[in-house]
Amino acid sequence: MYHLLDVESTVQQTADAIAAALKIEVEIADADLIRVAGTGKYRDLCGYAMDDGFVYQHVLRTGVPVIIDNPGFNALCQPCTGRGHCLEYSEVALPIRAEQQIIGIIGLVSFDEEQAKRLMDNKTSMLQFLEIMADLLAAKVIETHQNHEREVLTSQLLTVLNLLHDGILLVNEHKAVTHYNTLAGRLLDIDSEREPLLFQLLDDKKLWKSVELGEPFSGQIKGKRVATQLFCDVIPIKNNGLIEGAVVTLKDIQQVKKLVKEATVNETETHFSQIIGNCAKMQELKEMALRVAPSNATLLIQGESGTGKELLARAIHQSSNRQGHAFIAINCGAIPENLLESELFGYEEGSFTGARRGGKLGKFELAHNGTIFLDEIGDMPLHLQVKLLRVLQERRVERIGSTRSIPVDVRVIAATHRDLDQMVRTGEFREDLYYRLNVIPLTIPPLRERGKDVPILVRFYLEHYAPLTGRDVTEITPEAIAILSKYAWPGNVRELSNVIEYSVTMAPGRFITPEVLPKRILTEAKPQSGEASLNLKDREREAIMKALSLTDSDGHKEDAAKLLGISRATLYRKIKEYNIAENRTFS
Repeated sequence: MYHLLDVESTVQQTADAIAAALKIEVEIADADLIRVAGTGKYRDLCGYAMDDGFVYQHVLRTGVPVIIDNPGFNALCQPCTGRGHCLEYSEVALPIRAEQQIIGIIGLVSFDEEQAKRLMDNKTSMLQFLEIMADLLAAKVIETHQNHEREVLTSQLLTVLNLLHDGILLVNEHKAVTHYNTLAGRLLDIDSEREPLLFQLLDDKKLWKSVELGEPFSGQIKGKRVATQLFCDVIPIKNNGLIEGAVVTLKDIQQVKKLVKEATVNETETHFSQIIGNCAKMQELKEMALRVAPSNATLLIQGESGTGKELLARAIHQSSNRQGHAFIAINCGAIPENLLESELFGYEEGSFTGARRGGKLGKFELAHNGTIFLDEIGDMPLHLQVKLLRVLQERRVERIGSTRSIPVDVRVIAATHRDLDQMVRTGEFREDLYYRLNVIPLTIPPLRERGKDVPILVRFYLEHYAPLTGRDVTEITPEAIAILSKYAWPGNVRELSNVIEYSVTMAPGRFITPEVLPKRILTEAKPQSGEASLNLKDREREAIMKALSLTDSDGHKEDAAKLLGISRATLYRKIKEYNIAENRTFS
């Protein structure tokens, strides 16, 4: 909406100019008949509503100019209380239009015969003159309104820009920075008193070359006024095929690394308490891992697939002094050979066909001050083993296509399921790298050597998958436990996890029974190596567990003792001896 009051001073100046030119009194009112400006006796009435503006109301309603040469006797004057003895000699009223909206009235009023004669003798020219003045007022109102809208929009945009987590620069075709947000000013130390040029703030040669070609740019850029590395994205501004500038976004490299850390560490924190297992080998492994975790020594974790090598690596990282920094995991066997080098070490712009403009950070740089986990290190090609060996020796990385090495402070934890000793003998793995990695070896035993841990792991995954799948499966029968304990588990803990998820999904009731286990488990289950299938203690323990499962629902051990043909005291002694109460997973 347009309002004459928005340009009040201009309206008064216009009224004074009309009065001086025509030698007649002038009043200008808005659409609500509030007198905005006036001359003569009307000047002191500005800001007040008109009580008798019947003629003006008619003009506002019809949009047609009115000339009255007989005030007080004209039909439009009939509602007025002063009709018949009006002090005015003549009157002209003309609407002020802003686009399609009538926003006010210009009125000319004569109070003597001389003014009235001048007004009536020059009606046509006076109306033309008033129309010009009305158009000028309307143009000023529209301009003021548009300026206000632009100011509001600019204020809104600046507020949005200042809320962003990136620095923003708006640059014209002459490389002058026309706008920037608060973060950009802080990152680049911009002097708010002067309009800076882009080359005064950044090493702009590469990015501006892209702008001139009309292409986007992404890459690292050095600051000029501050010694900092920034990650920069640039989008050219095009208008009818011409480049009229660019939008530049800036990120602090340290902030990028912080985001990487949050994405790779905070949501996947792992502690030693999450590594399930109480057998002697697992206890020994966890104790050793806890001892070496605070050091910066390179570790080599060996174990079959599915034993939890990455889980152990994450727990070591979380217990180290590097826990506040990134844990970067990369599977050397899952990434194509031609991409692995660029993933690990990064590359410079133009270093090979398809290289992203501006280059790319490698995983070693992203893991600076943190830990890099090289899974399946045995699958790394020989030529990359040489480059990795150099990183371990010099603690510096060199990107593809670069002649500059970058210092990195990274702890390396490698893992493999392959026999690196044999690979060294056959020439598939470098001996010098093997000894660099194998500073502190950690070996995770396969699940078939952790028979006592199977019931504990079963209970853990049962409690995990039941709520996850929305199934009310909370128990597992002793017979099912016995079958799972005898299975060889070639897929180790990962396979056991999948079997329990399958069984929870397929179980018809609260219990996992042998019938719902996968068929391969039932057909391939066999006694553990080193265990006699006719071992009397094992048979006795199984008999006690089965008797308890049949009678324990009432809470009476006496019935179980009767089933077994032993006394209640003997039953309690046997339960304690075989640690049944502690390890039972069926009640």
